[in-house]
This record gives sequence, C-alpha cells and structure tokens, in this order.
Amino acid sequence: MSNQLFNFEEMIFYYIDELKFLLFPDKWGEEFLDYSKNEILALLFLYKSKAGNMTEISEYINAPLNTTTGVINRLEKKEMVERRRDEKDRRIVNILLTDKAQKFIEEQKKVIQYYFEKIYNALSVEEKSAALGIFNKVIAVMKQEKYSQSDKEKQSKKVKRIIIE
Repeated sequence: MSNQLFNFEEMIFYYIDELKFLLFPDKWGEEFLDYSKNEILALLFLYKSKAGNMTEISEYINAPLNTTTGVINRLEKKEMVERRRDEKDRRIVNILLTDKAQKFIEEQKKVIQYYFEKIYNALSVEEKSAALGIFNKVIAVMKQEKYSQSDKEKQSKKVKRIIIE
C-alpha cells in the first residue's frame, strides 16, 4: 500500500485514542505515574543491577550527568534510593534501591505481568510469532535515527551567494 493511500495522521490519532488508557492511573495505580520516565528508568536499572554509580545510571537513561543527579536527588527525597560510599574507595558513591523501592517495583511488575499474560493468552501461536517479529522490527527502526526538523530544513536550504563589491 502506498503512503499516498495510507493516512498516517488518522492512524496515529486512532491508536493514541485507543491506547490512552495506558496512562490512566486506574490501570497501573497512581504511584506509578508519580515518577518521570528518567526516574522509572533509573529505578529499573538499579533493580536489575542491584547498585550503580552516577555514570552508569546516566548512560542507561541516556541523559547528561547533571540531569541524572537531579533524578537521583528526587528519588532520594522520595526515599526510593540511597547513596553509599564504597568501603574500599571512599571516592566512589554507589546508588542503591531502598526496601520501599524494591517493594514498589515488585508490585508494578505484578501489574505489568498480569497484562502481558492476558495479551499472551489471547494470541494464537502464529499471532505471537508475528507480534514479536513486528515488535522487534519497530524497535530496530526506531533505534536507527532520530527525526529532526532541523535535518529536514538543512536538506531543503540552498546556499545563498552574496556578491561582495
């Protein structure tokens, strides 16, 4: 099907309208939506790795160190993480999840797992295979390049000659 016949704008808004419930607190619990994307990513990184330093977290959430510092400060105020100096090298500060954060992530995992299992059980073997293939393709395409209006403008701008007398 050509792009001319396919209305991308209509499709985008259709799926936004259909999937907006994913952002509603009654699906996930209000607590989950009290955290920013970077805070959630930092919590997930620390959950998987058990501990990390600011550089590791910064690389994982793909943010500069000063942004990561703000993220960790907010999580510390919410009593979700704590900073601990390394016993062998006091210059190193490790970030660890608190028990409160550990429980929070476990609860959220149960909710997410519930929905994934419902979806998984609703699909046939062929649909599961196709869905995974499509999902992996979508991720690969999205990783390739970032859309930038300035890149598009640069391509369309022409060099302007100025005659100097």
